[in-house]
Amino acid sequence: MSQRVVPMVCLVVLVVSPAAAFDLNLAIGADFAGDFDAGNISFSSDTGYTLGLELAFKIPLIEAGVGLEYGFSRAAEAVDIDASYYQLYAIGRFFLGPAYIAGRFGYSDLSFSEAVDGTSDGGSWGLGGGVELFGKLKIELLFSKLGGDLSYESWTARLLYTF
Repeated sequence: MSQRVVPMVCLVVLVVSPAAAFDLNLAIGADFAGDFDAGNISFSSDTGYTLGLELAFKIPLIEAGVGLEYGFSRAAEAVDIDASYYQLYAIGRFFLGPAYIAGRFGYSDLSFSEAVDGTSDGGSWGLGGGVELFGKLKIELLFSKLGGDLSYESWTARLLYTF
């Protein structure tokens, strides 16, 4: 279902907002305290890094948009496996002055270096908050969960620059 929801949200964002009102956010981040869940076993992951791009527009107190994020390969502790991911998502930020609450949902796909049983693609969601500095920078902390049968959850600290 989320494979259809995200493209529909993208279409709504493009139709509702004039082109000049869009912001382009470049996001770099670090996933920490991550855990892979493969059904009946779980294992911790090393810190991983992310790179993302968001297209967003602002209306009073709210910023809404769509984004694409890539999570670079990270090793898992006690298991000889590396994993990376990408996710396509819709994001919303509700501003309370310079601070804000953020939520995102979408579709993700995990890639493992070894063959692992189960589906690695599925829905994704994240919830957290941040602060906007100087109108161009955002510092954000999100808890995210990605995947299907094989899933990954972590805390992500992100720095976003708005063009």
